[in-house]
Amino acid sequence: MALELAKPVAERFLHFINKTGSPYHSVQAVKEILKNADFVELNERTKWEISCGGKYFVTRNDSCIAAFVVGESFGRGNTGGFCVTATHTDSPCLRLRPNAFAEKEGYHMNELSRVSPVSAIVRRRGELCLCNETQGSVECYGGGLWHTWFDRGLGMAGKVALRVGDKVEERLLRISKPLFYVPNLAIHLKTAEEIGAFKINKEQHLQPILCSAIAEQLSQGNEDEKQETKDAAQRLPPALERLVRQTIELPGAKLLDWDFCLMDATPSRLSGIHSEFIESPRLDNLASTFAAFEALVEAKQSKSDILMAVAFDHEEVGSESLSGANSNILETWMRRSLRALECEDDFYEILAKSFIVSSDMAHAVHPNYSDKHQSLHKPAMHKASFG
Repeated sequence: MALELAKPVAERFLHFINKTGSPYHSVQAVKEILKNADFVELNERTKWEISCGGKYFVTRNDSCIAAFVVGESFGRGNTGGFCVTATHTDSPCLRLRPNAFAEKEGYHMNELSRVSPVSAIVRRRGELCLCNETQGSVECYGGGLWHTWFDRGLGMAGKVALRVGDKVEERLLRISKPLFYVPNLAIHLKTAEEIGAFKINKEQHLQPILCSAIAEQLSQGNEDEKQETKDAAQRLPPALERLVRQTIELPGAKLLDWDFCLMDATPSRLSGIHSEFIESPRLDNLASTFAAFEALVEAKQSKSDILMAVAFDHEEVGSESLSGANSNILETWMRRSLRALECEDDFYEILAKSFIVSSDMAHAVHPNYSDKHQSLHKPAMHKASFG
């Protein structure tokens, strides 16, 4: 019976997390929850109009979000405090570098005699090209289990900045199709020592393959199309740049910049004989983020407190950013809400009556590695306290 009650919540969570892939998409998914519950969006660049009993949310950089519900009788002489649950929107991942274009083990040449006879060759416009791969240059964001990124299809999600006419616009982009692949080295090419101890050089071994040079050249066709003038250093792989342009459906726009995260292209799902487990990336910390904002939506309204949920960005790399927890963003939003309620003079008294819960993921005891936990303090599965 308990599993049947939990399953609808789990399915809502799967629907939520399958729309994410970057902090920007995490915030977008949270905004959908809030808008469906009639929360009103506030803008940091305009004056806030807030009233008792109201429900509001605000974002920064599209990657950090806070929502709050004002007590029905909150005001001078009847102020409680802020009741805050804090989470984060980012997760460990591979991120495309600013200069993300790399070719490896490939040569462009004009003389057939200089090409190995065992190499695959494509002739295009009088040019000979070895069959090589185009790679995306990535960096490790946060502290991840990087060996789990090998041998699986990787999609991409993030934000792009575009010049459209005389304006600069930002658009979110999510491609769930497997675009990238980080292949393992074949066992026949590994020494016994390498097989026994899987070690990763993050700068060398985690660079994903995007496409082969042959497929890329064939996809271009044989027409002598007029090519746009490129920068001295091609920043995105040409095939990926074309896909980005096609996806955003603004062919005349100039791509200025981007922030892309790679993500597991396999959708999250329930597993186990009773469907009691969730298989998903980004559980740290979108599970807590989903729970915090769902709880805020469903919570009974307080009389004199302000109930709040906030999800920061850049927790995985130290929170030292404009949208991170170590900035003044939460205090700023608190002060602005109190100013709109004409209670800012009572800020420190209200703060003394407030509390904040930092909600992040915990690791349940692993049955195959139970010796990693202190014997009397093992975080047990399906229990709210240590067992």
